[in-house]
Amino acid sequence: MRWSKFINFYEIGDDTIIFNSVTRGVSKMAGQELKLIDEYIKGSFKEKITEDMKDVIAELYLEDYIVTNNYREKEVFSKVRYSRDEAQAVVMYFIPTFNCNFRCPYCIISATDHDCTVDDTMSDEDTVLAANWLINYISKNNLKKLTVELFGGEPMLGHKQNLLFLNTLTKLKEQGVELKFNMISNCYLLSDENLTELKQAGVESIQCTIDGPKEINDKRRILSDGGGSFDRIIENIKLCRKHDISVTIRINIDEENVTHIVSLIEFLKKNKFHEYVTIGLAPVDPPLKDVNISGHNEKVMNYMPEIYNKLREEKFRFLMWETFCGNGTKNFFVICPDGSLYNCPSYAGIEGHSIGNIREEEFYPTRKYMHEIPEKCFDCNLVGVCAGGCYFTKTVHDLKDYCLEPTHFTMMGSYITSKYR
Repeated sequence: MRWSKFINFYEIGDDTIIFNSVTRGVSKMAGQELKLIDEYIKGSFKEKITEDMKDVIAELYLEDYIVTNNYREKEVFSKVRYSRDEAQAVVMYFIPTFNCNFRCPYCIISATDHDCTVDDTMSDEDTVLAANWLINYISKNNLKKLTVELFGGEPMLGHKQNLLFLNTLTKLKEQGVELKFNMISNCYLLSDENLTELKQAGVESIQCTIDGPKEINDKRRILSDGGGSFDRIIENIKLCRKHDISVTIRINIDEENVTHIVSLIEFLKKNKFHEYVTIGLAPVDPPLKDVNISGHNEKVMNYMPEIYNKLREEKFRFLMWETFCGNGTKNFFVICPDGSLYNCPSYAGIEGHSIGNIREEEFYPTRKYMHEIPEKCFDCNLVGVCAGGCYFTKTVHDLKDYCLEPTHFTMMGSYITSKYR
């Protein structure tokens, strides 16, 4: 008997949080109790085991914190990855246009070479064709749940196509398919009118990005004419609340803005955003045009415990950061403005990475959706949240020894100790 390789221990005062990165199980134990159990597992416990301790060990075993010596972690995690294909659920990104009204320096889309013309927006005819392709795919595969993420570019520049796409998909309700519609937007173009239309079309939530207080955000979230975006984004987030559309604010973090994030959180709290907004922190992944733009370094990570603690102190809901994403799942894909299909939104529009087209019934036979995880990763206790790292970043930069263990270690430790303190 031993601890699973997936187990992580985080001390909080006299207690310890135990986290299983694959099952996502979280348990809190008194430090002294954990010490005795650890001694028992390792065969160094000299006293007679109590009934209470037996019960705790049994519970830890049933929840996969403790495993048998021949427990095969690699096979277990592989089953978890493939089990997502059995969920009878589709998660797809709909990109009506690659156009964007922002010019953010770290943007992945603007930094890649697109196979389709960047100025193209999907036609009405192709929008209906895309929706019907998706309906047929769901029906043919007997799937029961569909999640659509409206994406871009800036999806509000394809607002007409978004509404047409979503409204066409509503016929799936007659088949008993559960529908969930979300949008990832910079929120600059939102208005009372288009939020009413989005709500009527079934959009439940919007994710936007704010990268710091006004003076910092407006150097990073830059309009195409060079102007700032902060004030309007803040007002439009308030509009979302009025229309009962939930909001997640993503904060992209690197060396340029990390020292200003606490000030941003204080501003958001002052404006009562903690009452209805969820926060997601994300270290910046390096875009193709500049590998030096990155949040995966020691300077950035040194600030993360303070930032997570501030979120907890100000009573915000906040998300766990991970790179175990939908890429690698059969029913996860992207539809682009020209009708091409891709495994991941980061690959969208890049020549040579298309896996199909809405004008054809099936994905291309050459489609490979489950990428390999390096063998060394299975010895890491955080493989369940890392899954070998972002496959896009690893492949486009040809990073042979790509490893985000320091980032994951700090981000997960900061998240767990703040959330469960």
